Amino acid sequence: MENSNDLNAQQTCPHHSQQAVVPDISTPLISMTNQPAVIGVNNLGILNNFIGTWNSPTGINATGYNVMPLPQVGAPNGYITKNFPYFEEITFSPIAGGAPNRQGSMTQSSSVLFYEQRVYIANNTDPDGNQPIENTLIHAENGTWLYHTIQHQIEDAFGPGIVPHPTPLPDQDPKIQYNKQVSVPHGNSILMVGGLTASGEGAPTFPPTDRTLPPFTDSSIIDPVTVLTKQLESLPKGITVTSYESISVSTNAEAGGGVNNIHFENSNSKVISMDTTWYVEHLSNGATQLQYVQTIILQFMINGLPVKFSHVDANTLQRVESFTQVNSTQA
Repeated sequence: MENSNDLNAQQTCPHHSQQAVVPDISTPLISMTNQPAVIGVNNLGILNNFIGTWNSPTGINATGYNVMPLPQVGAPNGYITKNFPYFEEITFSPIAGGAPNRQGSMTQSSSVLFYEQRVYIANNTDPDGNQPIENTLIHAENGTWLYHTIQHQIEDAFGPGIVPHPTPLPDQDPKIQYNKQVSVPHGNSILMVGGLTASGEGAPTFPPTDRTLPPFTDSSIIDPVTVLTKQLESLPKGITVTSYESISVSTNAEAGGGVNNIHFENSNSKVISMDTTWYVEHLSNGATQLQYVQTIILQFMINGLPVKFSHVDANTLQRVESFTQVNSTQA
Protein backbone atom coordinates (compact mmCIF):
# COMPACT_ATOMS: atom_id res chain seq x y z
CA MET A 1 0.00 0.00 0.00
CA GLU A 2 1.38 3.41 -0.98
CA ASN A 3 1.84 6.01 1.74
CA SER A 4 0.15 9.42 1.59
CA ASN A 5 3.33 11.15 0.44
CA ASP A 6 3.55 8.85 -2.58
CA LEU A 7 -0.09 9.50 -3.40
CA ASN A 8 0.36 13.25 -3.14
CA ALA A 9 3.38 13.08 -5.44
CA GLN A 10 1.25 11.41 -8.08
CA GLN A 11 -1.52 14.00 -7.91
CA THR A 12 -0.48 16.52 -10.53
CA CYS A 13 -2.20 19.57 -11.95
CA PRO A 14 -4.74 18.53 -14.63
CA HIS A 15 -3.01 20.93 -17.05
CA HIS A 16 0.05 18.67 -16.90
CA SER A 17 -1.91 15.48 -17.50
CA GLN A 18 -2.41 13.67 -20.80
CA GLN A 19 -4.01 15.49 -23.72
CA ALA A 20 -7.69 16.21 -23.08
CA VAL A 21 -10.31 14.63 -25.34
CA VAL A 22 -11.99 17.04 -27.77
CA PRO A 23 -15.28 17.98 -26.03
CA ASP A 24 -18.69 17.68 -27.62
CA ILE A 25 -19.82 21.31 -27.87
CA SER A 26 -22.92 20.75 -29.98
CA THR A 27 -25.20 19.02 -27.45
CA PRO A 28 -27.40 21.42 -25.43
CA LEU A 29 -26.12 21.94 -21.89
CA ILE A 30 -29.66 22.74 -20.71
CA SER A 31 -32.75 20.86 -21.87
CA MET A 32 -36.19 22.35 -22.44
CA THR A 33 -39.08 20.95 -20.39
CA ASN A 34 -42.20 19.49 -21.97
CA GLN A 35 -44.13 22.61 -20.92
CA PRO A 36 -44.12 25.35 -23.59
CA ALA A 37 -42.04 28.39 -22.72
CA VAL A 38 -43.47 31.89 -23.10
CA ILE A 39 -41.26 33.28 -25.86
CA GLY A 40 -41.39 36.44 -27.91
CA VAL A 41 -39.99 39.91 -28.41
CA ASN A 42 -42.60 41.41 -26.06
CA ASN A 43 -41.49 39.34 -23.08
CA LEU A 44 -37.82 38.63 -23.86
CA GLY A 45 -36.71 41.65 -25.88
CA ILE A 46 -33.35 41.17 -27.58
CA LEU A 47 -32.85 37.98 -25.53
CA ASN A 48 -35.34 36.26 -27.84
CA ASN A 49 -32.39 35.97 -30.26
CA PHE A 50 -30.26 34.11 -27.70
CA ILE A 51 -32.44 31.01 -27.33
CA GLY A 52 -30.64 27.78 -28.23
CA THR A 53 -27.13 26.33 -28.13
CA TRP A 54 -24.15 28.22 -29.51
CA ASN A 55 -20.49 27.39 -29.97
CA SER A 56 -17.29 28.64 -31.60
CA PRO A 57 -14.59 26.92 -33.71
CA THR A 58 -11.97 24.74 -32.04
CA GLY A 59 -8.19 24.42 -32.46
CA ILE A 60 -6.36 26.81 -34.76
CA ASN A 61 -9.69 28.24 -35.93
CA ALA A 62 -10.72 29.34 -32.43
CA THR A 63 -12.33 32.79 -32.37
CA GLY A 64 -12.17 33.58 -28.65
CA TYR A 65 -9.27 35.35 -26.98
CA ASN A 66 -8.63 35.79 -23.27
CA VAL A 67 -6.25 38.01 -21.27
CA MET A 68 -6.17 36.87 -17.65
CA PRO A 69 -3.78 38.35 -15.04
CA LEU A 70 -2.88 36.06 -12.13
CA PRO A 71 -1.04 36.93 -8.88
CA GLN A 72 2.20 34.99 -8.49
CA VAL A 73 4.90 35.36 -5.87
CA GLY A 74 8.34 35.66 -7.45
CA ALA A 75 7.11 37.04 -10.77
CA PRO A 76 8.87 40.33 -11.75
CA ASN A 77 5.80 42.48 -11.07
CA GLY A 78 4.05 40.13 -8.67
CA TYR A 79 1.76 38.76 -11.38
CA ILE A 80 1.73 36.82 -14.64
CA THR A 81 -0.74 36.81 -17.53
CA LYS A 82 -2.44 33.73 -18.93
CA ASN A 83 -3.33 34.78 -22.47
CA PHE A 84 -4.76 32.22 -24.89
CA PRO A 85 -7.29 31.55 -27.65
CA TYR A 86 -10.36 29.64 -26.54
CA PHE A 87 -13.57 28.03 -27.74
CA GLU A 88 -16.80 27.49 -25.90
CA GLU A 89 -20.34 26.21 -25.75
CA ILE A 90 -23.28 28.04 -24.20
CA THR A 91 -26.97 27.15 -24.04
CA PHE A 92 -29.79 29.64 -23.34
CA SER A 93 -33.14 28.17 -22.30
CA PRO A 94 -36.36 30.12 -21.54
CA ILE A 95 -38.53 29.04 -18.60
CA ALA A 96 -42.23 28.23 -18.91
CA GLY A 97 -43.45 31.36 -17.18
CA GLY A 98 -42.12 34.49 -15.52
CA ALA A 99 -40.90 35.77 -12.17
CA PRO A 100 -43.15 38.70 -11.14
CA ASN A 101 -41.90 41.32 -8.67
CA ARG A 102 -45.02 42.71 -6.96
CA GLN A 103 -45.16 46.39 -6.03
CA GLY A 104 -48.72 46.38 -4.69
CA SER A 105 -50.55 48.16 -7.50
CA MET A 106 -48.48 46.78 -10.38
CA THR A 107 -45.93 44.10 -11.22
CA GLN A 108 -42.48 44.09 -12.73
CA SER A 109 -42.44 40.91 -14.77
CA SER A 110 -39.04 39.24 -15.12
CA SER A 111 -38.86 36.99 -18.16
CA VAL A 112 -36.03 34.51 -17.72
CA LEU A 113 -33.37 32.74 -19.77
CA PHE A 114 -31.31 30.17 -17.89
CA TYR A 115 -27.84 29.66 -19.35
CA GLU A 116 -24.85 27.39 -18.88
CA GLN A 117 -21.40 28.06 -20.35
CA ARG A 118 -18.23 25.97 -20.71
CA VAL A 119 -14.96 27.40 -22.03
CA TYR A 120 -11.93 25.41 -23.29
CA ILE A 121 -8.32 26.26 -24.11
CA ALA A 122 -7.85 26.00 -27.89
CA ASN A 123 -4.10 25.36 -28.24
CA ASN A 124 -0.95 24.05 -26.60
CA THR A 125 1.18 27.01 -25.60
CA ASP A 126 4.27 24.93 -24.80
CA PRO A 127 6.06 23.97 -28.07
CA ASP A 128 7.79 21.06 -26.26
CA GLY A 129 4.43 19.60 -25.30
CA ASN A 130 5.19 19.63 -21.58
CA GLN A 131 1.80 21.22 -20.93
CA PRO A 132 -0.73 19.46 -23.19
CA ILE A 133 -3.58 21.77 -22.26
CA GLU A 134 -5.43 21.88 -25.59
CA ASN A 135 -9.18 21.11 -25.19
CA THR A 136 -8.92 21.50 -21.40
CA LEU A 137 -11.90 23.02 -19.61
CA ILE A 138 -10.71 26.37 -18.25
CA HIS A 139 -13.93 28.06 -17.14
CA ALA A 140 -17.54 27.18 -16.36
CA GLU A 141 -20.45 29.24 -15.13
CA ASN A 142 -24.21 29.33 -15.07
CA GLY A 143 -26.83 31.94 -14.38
CA THR A 144 -29.78 33.81 -15.82
CA TRP A 145 -30.59 36.68 -18.13
CA LEU A 146 -33.70 38.71 -17.21
CA TYR A 147 -35.90 41.04 -19.25
CA HIS A 148 -38.24 43.34 -17.30
CA THR A 149 -41.60 44.86 -18.22
CA ILE A 150 -44.24 46.64 -16.11
CA GLN A 151 -47.63 44.89 -16.08
CA HIS A 152 -50.88 44.72 -14.13
CA GLN A 153 -50.72 42.93 -10.78
CA ILE A 154 -53.10 40.03 -10.41
CA GLU A 155 -55.59 40.14 -7.55
CA ASP A 156 -55.08 37.77 -4.63
CA ALA A 157 -52.65 34.90 -5.11
CA PHE A 158 -53.72 33.69 -8.54
CA GLY A 159 -56.29 36.15 -9.96
CA PRO A 160 -58.21 36.16 -12.24
CA GLY A 161 -58.83 39.86 -11.50
CA ILE A 162 -56.27 42.67 -11.21
CA VAL A 163 -55.72 45.13 -8.38
CA PRO A 164 -56.30 48.90 -8.75
CA HIS A 165 -53.39 50.48 -10.60
CA PRO A 166 -52.05 53.78 -11.93
CA THR A 167 -53.44 54.82 -15.29
CA PRO A 168 -51.48 54.55 -17.44
CA LEU A 169 -49.00 52.06 -16.01
CA PRO A 170 -45.49 53.53 -15.80
CA ASP A 171 -42.96 52.41 -18.37
CA GLN A 172 -40.07 50.16 -17.45
CA ASP A 173 -36.84 52.19 -17.34
CA PRO A 174 -35.01 51.00 -20.49
CA LYS A 175 -31.60 51.77 -18.94
CA ILE A 176 -32.11 48.95 -16.38
CA GLN A 177 -34.42 46.64 -18.34
CA TYR A 178 -31.92 43.78 -18.60
CA ASN A 179 -30.10 41.87 -15.84
CA LYS A 180 -27.45 39.19 -15.94
CA GLN A 181 -27.00 37.03 -12.83
CA VAL A 182 -23.75 35.04 -12.81
CA SER A 183 -22.57 32.18 -10.60
CA VAL A 184 -18.87 31.32 -10.97
CA PRO A 185 -17.39 28.31 -9.11
CA HIS A 186 -14.46 30.37 -7.82
CA GLY A 187 -16.89 31.62 -5.17
CA ASN A 188 -18.22 34.72 -6.95
CA SER A 189 -21.84 35.77 -7.41
CA ILE A 190 -22.38 38.70 -9.75
CA LEU A 191 -25.43 40.80 -10.65
CA MET A 192 -25.21 43.12 -13.66
CA VAL A 193 -27.83 45.64 -14.75
CA GLY A 194 -28.26 47.55 -18.00
CA GLY A 195 -30.18 47.88 -21.23
CA LEU A 196 -30.18 48.23 -24.98
CA THR A 197 -27.19 50.40 -25.89
CA ALA A 198 -27.09 50.53 -29.69
CA SER A 199 -28.70 49.32 -32.89
CA GLY A 200 -28.19 50.11 -36.53
CA GLU A 201 -27.65 49.02 -40.09
CA GLY A 202 -24.49 47.18 -41.03
CA ALA A 203 -21.88 45.88 -38.59
CA PRO A 204 -21.14 47.31 -35.14
CA THR A 205 -17.93 49.12 -34.20
CA PHE A 206 -16.26 47.83 -31.05
CA PRO A 207 -14.67 50.24 -28.55
CA PRO A 208 -11.08 49.26 -27.68
CA THR A 209 -10.09 47.97 -24.26
CA ASP A 210 -8.99 50.56 -21.70
CA ARG A 211 -5.20 50.31 -21.42
CA THR A 212 -4.81 52.29 -18.20
CA LEU A 213 -4.76 49.16 -16.01
CA PRO A 214 -2.24 46.30 -16.11
CA PRO A 215 -1.62 44.04 -17.93
CA PHE A 216 -2.92 46.25 -20.77
CA THR A 217 -0.42 48.98 -19.87
CA ASP A 218 1.99 46.70 -21.77
CA SER A 219 1.43 47.57 -25.43
CA SER A 220 2.45 44.05 -26.49
CA ILE A 221 -0.66 42.55 -24.85
CA ILE A 222 -3.28 41.77 -27.51
CA ASP A 223 -6.61 43.55 -27.10
CA PRO A 224 -9.24 40.75 -27.19
CA VAL A 225 -11.73 43.18 -28.75
CA THR A 226 -9.71 43.09 -31.97
CA VAL A 227 -10.72 39.46 -32.55
CA LEU A 228 -14.35 40.57 -32.96
CA THR A 229 -13.46 42.85 -35.87
CA LYS A 230 -11.29 40.13 -37.43
CA GLN A 231 -14.20 37.70 -37.32
CA LEU A 232 -16.48 40.14 -39.13
CA GLU A 233 -13.79 40.68 -41.75
CA SER A 234 -13.45 36.91 -42.27
CA LEU A 235 -17.12 36.10 -42.86
CA PRO A 236 -17.61 33.80 -45.87
CA LYS A 237 -17.53 35.61 -49.20
CA GLY A 238 -20.81 37.36 -49.95
CA ILE A 239 -22.10 37.29 -46.36
CA THR A 240 -22.37 40.59 -44.48
CA VAL A 241 -23.92 41.94 -41.29
CA THR A 242 -27.12 43.70 -42.35
CA SER A 243 -28.11 45.04 -38.91
CA TYR A 244 -27.36 44.62 -35.22
CA GLU A 245 -28.52 45.37 -31.70
CA SER A 246 -26.43 45.39 -28.53
CA ILE A 247 -27.07 45.29 -24.80
CA SER A 248 -24.63 46.26 -22.06
CA VAL A 249 -24.90 45.32 -18.39
CA SER A 250 -22.60 46.11 -15.47
CA THR A 251 -22.27 45.73 -11.71
CA ASN A 252 -22.91 49.46 -11.22
CA ALA A 253 -24.21 49.61 -7.64
CA GLU A 254 -26.26 52.76 -8.29
CA ALA A 255 -28.29 50.79 -10.84
CA GLY A 256 -28.73 47.83 -8.48
CA GLY A 257 -25.78 45.64 -9.51
CA GLY A 258 -23.07 44.20 -7.31
CA VAL A 259 -20.45 41.51 -6.61
CA ASN A 260 -20.06 39.02 -3.77
CA ASN A 261 -16.80 37.08 -3.24
CA ILE A 262 -15.88 34.39 -0.76
CA HIS A 263 -13.28 35.39 1.86
CA PHE A 264 -10.27 33.87 0.04
CA GLU A 265 -11.12 35.71 -3.16
CA ASN A 266 -11.72 38.97 -1.28
CA SER A 267 -8.29 38.65 0.28
CA ASN A 268 -6.28 37.57 -2.76
CA SER A 269 -7.97 38.03 -6.16
CA LYS A 270 -11.09 40.04 -5.50
CA VAL A 271 -13.60 40.74 -8.27
CA ILE A 272 -14.22 44.50 -8.03
CA SER A 273 -16.58 44.96 -10.97
CA MET A 274 -17.74 43.36 -14.18
CA ASP A 275 -19.37 44.55 -17.38
CA THR A 276 -20.25 42.90 -20.65
CA THR A 277 -21.70 43.90 -24.01
CA TRP A 278 -23.46 41.41 -26.28
CA TYR A 279 -24.05 42.06 -29.97
CA VAL A 280 -26.87 40.34 -31.88
CA GLU A 281 -25.91 40.48 -35.56
CA HIS A 282 -28.30 39.63 -38.39
CA LEU A 283 -26.47 38.24 -41.41
CA SER A 284 -27.38 38.57 -45.08
CA ASN A 285 -27.86 34.79 -45.36
CA GLY A 286 -30.64 34.89 -42.75
CA ALA A 287 -28.52 33.57 -39.87
CA THR A 288 -27.94 35.30 -36.53
CA GLN A 289 -24.51 35.65 -34.94
CA LEU A 290 -23.58 36.61 -31.36
CA GLN A 291 -20.44 38.50 -30.37
CA TYR A 292 -19.50 39.62 -26.88
CA VAL A 293 -16.77 41.32 -24.90
CA GLN A 294 -16.48 41.00 -21.12
CA THR A 295 -14.31 43.01 -18.74
CA ILE A 296 -13.64 42.08 -15.11
CA ILE A 297 -11.70 44.39 -12.80
CA LEU A 298 -9.70 42.36 -10.26
CA GLN A 299 -7.74 43.41 -7.20
CA PHE A 300 -4.53 41.61 -6.21
CA MET A 301 -2.28 42.29 -3.25
CA ILE A 302 1.12 43.17 -4.75
CA ASN A 303 3.91 43.76 -2.21
CA GLY A 304 1.25 44.28 0.43
CA LEU A 305 -0.67 46.89 -1.56
CA PRO A 306 -4.00 46.47 -3.42
CA VAL A 307 -3.55 46.83 -7.20
CA LYS A 308 -6.31 46.74 -9.81
CA PHE A 309 -6.02 44.65 -12.97
CA SER A 310 -8.17 44.18 -16.05
CA HIS A 311 -9.26 40.72 -17.24
CA VAL A 312 -10.87 40.79 -20.71
CA ASP A 313 -12.22 38.16 -23.08
CA ALA A 314 -14.20 38.26 -26.33
CA ASN A 315 -15.66 35.73 -28.75
CA THR A 316 -17.94 35.13 -31.75
CA LEU A 317 -20.65 32.46 -31.54
CA GLN A 318 -22.79 30.59 -34.07
CA ARG A 319 -26.02 28.82 -33.23
CA VAL A 320 -25.83 25.03 -33.59
CA GLU A 321 -29.22 24.10 -32.15
CA SER A 322 -32.47 26.01 -31.76
CA PHE A 323 -35.29 25.29 -29.38
CA THR A 324 -38.75 25.37 -30.92
CA GLN A 325 -40.17 28.84 -30.41
CA VAL A 326 -43.66 29.00 -28.99
CA ASN A 327 -46.02 31.96 -29.21
CA SER A 328 -48.17 31.60 -26.14
CA THR A 329 -51.13 33.65 -24.88
CA GLN A 330 -50.44 32.53 -21.31
CA ALA A 331 -50.51 35.45 -18.90
